Formats: sequence, structure tokens, C-alpha cells
Amino acid sequence: MISSPNEISLSQLDALLAFLPIFERPGYSFGEWQTQPGVFPYWSASPETSAFIHALHREGFITPFDWGAWPEEARRYTEGGATALATADLTTLRKLMTSYVRADRFTTGTLASLFQSGQITAVLRRLRQIRDAMGAQDQEGQ
Repeated sequence: MISSPNEISLSQLDALLAFLPIFERPGYSFGEWQTQPGVFPYWSASPETSAFIHALHREGFITPFDWGAWPEEARRYTEGGATALATADLTTLRKLMTSYVRADRFTTGTLASLFQSGQITAVLRRLRQIRDAMGAQDQEGQ
């Protein structure tokens, strides 16, 4: 795993980025809303989506911080699209994903909306750029 909450390895990033080709498949369904008589509607994530959310925790990508005090920053990156995400560093991406996962516990459907809008895939694309730069730096240092 990780040696401190602020460090994350290339292999941990690779474990998360393994989901990107799946999520980028045309027509991929991240999950679907379930409605049943007498039960509040709920979102049922696809197996890969569930595995990705689990991997965020397992790989230490979810980071402890006061996510509830960070709504304006999260909104800026979420609503700003690819342009805003292009400036996001690894710490910011970790905070974003932490905010998204935590918010979903309080507001059902938060993650469903973020997956369906393409935001989670956009975050992963930015993460791939950062990971590629980290890998290049590692090779230069050898």
C-alpha cells in the first residue's frame, strides 16, 4: 500500500487506470437506476464501476481531508470541464474523488451522475497524463 497518506505509487495509479479503457468503451453502462414498488429508487453500479470504487479505497486514492469545507473547489473542477481538470494535480484529483465518494454517501446518485456525465472518466484521463509524466521522471532518474 502507501507509506503515507500523501504518497501514491505508479502501481497504485495503474490499478485505477486499468478501468479507463472500460469506461471509455462506446455505450458502456456504469450502472442503472432501480425502481421497485415500496422501495426508494437506487442506483445499481455495474460490476466494473463497483470494482473501481473499491479500488479507490484499496489503492489509498481516497485521502483524509475536510472534504465538506472544499465544495467551491470541487465545483470549480467539476463544472469547469476538461479545461479546469487540465490544471489539476494529483493531490487535487485525490481530493475530487474523495469528495465525490463521500458526497455519494449523503446524496444518493452523486456518483451515478458523475459517471454518466463523463466527469469520472475525465478525471481518469487527467490522472493518466499525470501518471505518464511521473513515469517519464522515474526513467530520467535511472
